[in-house]
Amino acid sequence: MRLSRSQICRRAAAAAASLALGVASREAIAADPTATQVVQQMRAALEPDKPSVRQLELTVLGATPAEGSKFQLVQARKRLADKRASLTVMMAPPSALGIAYLIEDKKGTAPGEYTYVPIVRRVRKLVGAESQSPVLDSDFTFTDLGFVPPETQDKIVGEEKVGSHDVYKIESIPNPETQQWYYSKVVTWIDKQSLFPVQRDFYSPAGQVFRIQTFGEVARVDGVPTILETTMETVGAQSRSKLRTTSITYGDDLPDDLFSPAKLPEIVGALEKIGANKAK
Repeated sequence: MRLSRSQICRRAAAAAASLALGVASREAIAADPTATQVVQQMRAALEPDKPSVRQLELTVLGATPAEGSKFQLVQARKRLADKRASLTVMMAPPSALGIAYLIEDKKGTAPGEYTYVPIVRRVRKLVGAESQSPVLDSDFTFTDLGFVPPETQDKIVGEEKVGSHDVYKIESIPNPETQQWYYSKVVTWIDKQSLFPVQRDFYSPAGQVFRIQTFGEVARVDGVPTILETTMETVGAQSRSKLRTTSITYGDDLPDDLFSPAKLPEIVGALEKIGANKAK
């Protein structure tokens, strides 16, 4: 079910209202900003520089073989000396325990993406279309668990009024050497006050919307504005999945080697150790 314009407006208004109540607020950008400036601020809002560890719940909402399934995940993020890294590990149910996905984001290069599946006992680097494979039969892909692509051609195609708040409508064209084979463009509605996205529409190379990502509740955690919920819909399949943050901390002392592909086979034990140390 695709969201109507009124539904988009309600979601934007709800997110902006949370911010207005003192939950969060980004610094205002200059008047008449460029599309690139707006997108850079959106990335900064979504991807703070502080290291973080969050507990996630992935729910497949319908129309897939995994309909009704729920998975518990842990995600750690950190900016290292030469890259940003995001590590996601499945913790439950037992059948998914230890499945891990690591993305390394280095400026000027395509992301390095790695998976580890315990039953196979092998770390594998994803290539080409593999990064767009569904995660646990959900509507989210491996790439969705990483970062907003840093190299896009961005253009403001409209400014709209959403309730009492103003929203930028921005069209982003991916780098042709990375993901343009998978989608031709992304249209994003970005709240001018919070600089958080409200909705992102992904267009196929044929020019049709084939996936829709919407963003929900916003909260202030350890002083950092944070989106706690996002939903991904696959239009043709009429399926949806929700990714919800159940807890998150910023500023954790995460060792750099936690984000090494070679460490993925032992990553569950490493995360459990970090959790035990935090509980002391």
